[in-house]
Amino acid sequence: MIRFRKALFPIGLLLGAIAIAGWLRATKPSSPANPITEHIWTVDVLPVVVADIQPEMRLFAQIVAGREVELRALVAGTVESVGSNFANGGIVEKGETLVTIDSFFHDRDLMEQRALLRQAMARLDELTAKVEIEGLLLFEDHAQLAISQDDLARYEELVGEAVSERKLDKVRLAASRAQSQVLLREQQLLALKAQINQQIAFIDKLEASVERAARKRMDTQMRAPFGGYLTDIMVNEGMQLSMGDSVAQLIDANQLEARIFLSHKQFSRAFSGGVVNKPAIVNWKTGSKLIVFNAVVERLESEIDPALGGVHMYARLDSNTTNTAIRPGAFVEVIVPDRVYEKVVRLPQEALHEGSRVYAIVGGRLEERMVDLVGRDGDWVLLKGALVDGEDIVLTRFTEIGPGVSVTIAE
Repeated sequence: MIRFRKALFPIGLLLGAIAIAGWLRATKPSSPANPITEHIWTVDVLPVVVADIQPEMRLFAQIVAGREVELRALVAGTVESVGSNFANGGIVEKGETLVTIDSFFHDRDLMEQRALLRQAMARLDELTAKVEIEGLLLFEDHAQLAISQDDLARYEELVGEAVSERKLDKVRLAASRAQSQVLLREQQLLALKAQINQQIAFIDKLEASVERAARKRMDTQMRAPFGGYLTDIMVNEGMQLSMGDSVAQLIDANQLEARIFLSHKQFSRAFSGGVVNKPAIVNWKTGSKLIVFNAVVERLESEIDPALGGVHMYARLDSNTTNTAIRPGAFVEVIVPDRVYEKVVRLPQEALHEGSRVYAIVGGRLEERMVDLVGRDGDWVLLKGALVDGEDIVLTRFTEIGPGVSVTIAE
């Protein structure tokens, strides 16, 4: 009996606790459920503007020399002196003396050729004088011949009467001698004229020799054929040069060009209407400094590079670059105008979703607009599609973005 009472007590206690819990649950006051509120997103927008847009193509290029020449010694000799600017990187003007070669032997050669020319000219004067004298003597010989022939004619009329045969023979002999003298004089005159022609030809030859000697004498001073800067200096004072030895390289500072590579797609976009005289901007960044040059695209390379899948073109810098540090080999950025895109909308790249849609705000909610990507302008995209002038396009990106989402425009 005592054991039964001990077992009944915890059971009764448990049943009482259950009853109290049921009563408390039944008498608990009911509370209303919390309503679900819609999230409103704050977004940045940009209004639609439909217009014709010509973006810029930003390309990389390398500076090359539009005109350069390898200077070589035109005469042999010892380098006597070099110009004050004759050094690697030295800036020179057109006509400036770069190298002077010892001219002693060239001076002597020029003097000798001039002396030979004067001698030949004197010989020509001598022959000319002889021709004049021979001409006068020929005139006299013709006069003597005429007299002899007249005498012969008279004696032939009087032969057998007052003139003997012996006397007639003497007159005939005198006329024959006069005729021979005329022929001899004419032959001598022709020979003198031939000698004069030979002497004139010899003088022409000597004049050419004098000109060559004078040119070689002039070539002992090497002058800059155009203004620019020097590189690859190979000589110095006291060096012995042979004809044709390399002296230096001269680069025209006013004819630097940017060598630009374009893919087939880029070329067809920007230069479908022609290449000549296309304006361009060349940006050269050196350290924290940006130097800008105006340029003009002048020509294409003669061959298309099949390995690279494109073509090189050349833009000539039209600024005076002599006093700048830019040199061939420098890498630059070139800006050239792209094609004109008609009736397109220009938006930041983040406004485009999945490459084909943007979201417009209509009545505080998003509406999807399907678009076509027709071009790019740096970090901006050029779009065509169901876009209306003036409507706001969402720029802010968030995970829940989609049609019908409630948004508000950021202040």
